[in-house]
Amino acid sequence: MYKKLLFLSMALIMIVSQSKSQSISPENSPPQTIIKQLKNDKGAPYELAITLPSAYQPEKEYKILYYLDAYWLQDMVRGCYRLKAMSSEMEEVILVGILSVGNEKDWHKQRNMDYTPSVYDLSWLKLKIEFGGMFLDETNTGGAEHFMQFLKNQIIPTIEKEYKVDAKTRGILGHSFGGLLAFYSFVNYNDLFANYILLAPAIWWNDSEIFQDKASLLSQKEAKMFIAMGTGEINMLKIPLGKLTEELKSKDNEKLVMTYKQYENATHNSVLPQGIYDGIELLYSKSK
Repeated sequence: MYKKLLFLSMALIMIVSQSKSQSISPENSPPQTIIKQLKNDKGAPYELAITLPSAYQPEKEYKILYYLDAYWLQDMVRGCYRLKAMSSEMEEVILVGILSVGNEKDWHKQRNMDYTPSVYDLSWLKLKIEFGGMFLDETNTGGAEHFMQFLKNQIIPTIEKEYKVDAKTRGILGHSFGGLLAFYSFVNYNDLFANYILLAPAIWWNDSEIFQDKASLLSQKEAKMFIAMGTGEINMLKIPLGKLTEELKSKDNEKLVMTYKQYENATHNSVLPQGIYDGIELLYSKSK
């Protein structure tokens, strides 16, 4: 695991160095990223980081992957995809990162609210939990449904009106609370995405309420899901996720192809480089 992470990190550094110091062909040149600003119905500002394939052609149809927490994941997602695209046969994918606007505290505030399906239930753990310098409570959590409406009715139409994409294979990537939101979309908006990359998803939220309804776990359409978790993760995250993956493997869930991969000694954040890389490889390699 350590050797794989070291290799991946070195490869990403080489990509950045190459793009800055060498003259390379148009096919392998750094892809263009466009920043688009958008506000939700409450006036809260967001940015969309739209990364186009290197040889982008407006008339051509592309796969599309929306990824959450782009405030800190955009370099890793773009780097992993570019590394794969340069080394093997990959689908050409438009990457759309969704960013909060502001500093790190603003980012934590946004994700705590936007990615949690219900207000934090203090009576469940009888424990105050702090994320990003703030204790979770009913004032700063529980906004997932509002965010999903924003994603479905504003973000996706804005992007897909401008770019020609294959909406049938639309994908979403999320980590931790972002992975929780991505799974929330699978349960409640099953027709919106067909590809899911869930990295250490916070399925534990409020006593794993998100998968208490077993019927909601059955995919209504053909879908692929990649789930990554490190063996060094805390049990509060590992145990519920293990139970969820067993439920998703149900013989009745014929339309869902689910891959669950555990990374030796990886922790909540160190699982990201290899998890993102492997998820992109699994879902967007032409041979898959």
